Amino acid sequence: MFKFLYSINTQKLSPSSTKSYNSKELNHKGDLRTSNQIMAVGFNRMVVLLVVVATLWRCSSAATYMVGDSLGWIDPPNANIYTDWASNKTFVVGDILVFNFATGRHDATEVTKSAYDSCNGNNPISTESNSPVRITLTSAGNRHFICTIPGHCNNGQKLSVTVRATSAPAPSPVPVSVPTPSISPEPSSSDRSPSPTPSFTPSSPVPSPAPARQPMTYVVGDSLGWSVPNNPSFYESWARDNTFVVGDILEFNFVVQTHNVAKVTKDNYGSCTGESPISISTDPPVRITLSEPGEHFFICTVAGHCNIGQKLAVNVAGSDATTPPPSSDTVPSTPSPATAPPPPSAAPSVRASAFSAALLAVAVALVF
Repeated sequence: MFKFLYSINTQKLSPSSTKSYNSKELNHKGDLRTSNQIMAVGFNRMVVLLVVVATLWRCSSAATYMVGDSLGWIDPPNANIYTDWASNKTFVVGDILVFNFATGRHDATEVTKSAYDSCNGNNPISTESNSPVRITLTSAGNRHFICTIPGHCNNGQKLSVTVRATSAPAPSPVPVSVPTPSISPEPSSSDRSPSPTPSFTPSSPVPSPAPARQPMTYVVGDSLGWSVPNNPSFYESWARDNTFVVGDILEFNFVVQTHNVAKVTKDNYGSCTGESPISISTDPPVRITLSEPGEHFFICTVAGHCNIGQKLAVNVAGSDATTPPPSSDTVPSTPSPATAPPPPSAAPSVRASAFSAALLAVAVALVF
């Protein structure tokens, strides 16, 4: 009996049985180790993706602003141009200001508030003289920039911006309550009466076309005025965005003894020739009434100005031409910078699109 039990115990504890048990235990430990490695890889991937998302969000939320838009950074004809330009924009940390100017004729100098007010560039925070100058707004607060070329700052070549930490949240929509229509009880069969025979109702008369609009006054170049533009096609683009009819008035604003307004023929317009002009005016503001339909051509005859873009061609429609109705009830007699569309660089939709692209990239990475 004892020999039989001993043989059974010996078989249970044989080397082959022990080896099989150890092998299973090692496989179990290996599975745990592999699972831990997979979890570690997944965690590391998530950390990397979060860093990528944060980086993409920081980049996508930044906007680039061309100071002065198409005007650039110049000695302006209007002292309030850059103040007006900054007043309708929201700057946040990470945005970039780009100063475009003719190298050697201007500079972009950052100064303190007191130096900005007094146009003093003796102790600047920084100064850049090679165009274009790109300045990243790295902190919240007020930033002040001037041109230190003598007289330029006093004439209005200065810019002050307020930088916010983040964009202001959009206001929540105001809910509009819609009244619930009351339902009248259906009359009983005894109360019903035969419905009257429908009578013919004549249709409403077709409204007559709206009368032609009243004459308008256009300030040539808007806030730029009549000056030498940085972009040779500036006045061409300005005219393309406006509709002129007989009776409208063009107003040319410029610095006296610096420019003039000459009405010329089409040939002289194309060749920038000021000889034998139809008319010429030298005292601003020059107001010219468009009394005839057709093409009208204007140039500045000061040497070199026309060749670099100080020229204007407008196409005038007849006074009985039908013009599209304005988008609002009140049409300003003189277009102003405040009503101009925002520059393409300041685009919240670009920020949203970039962030959406970042989220899409994260989703793809998680799937694959």
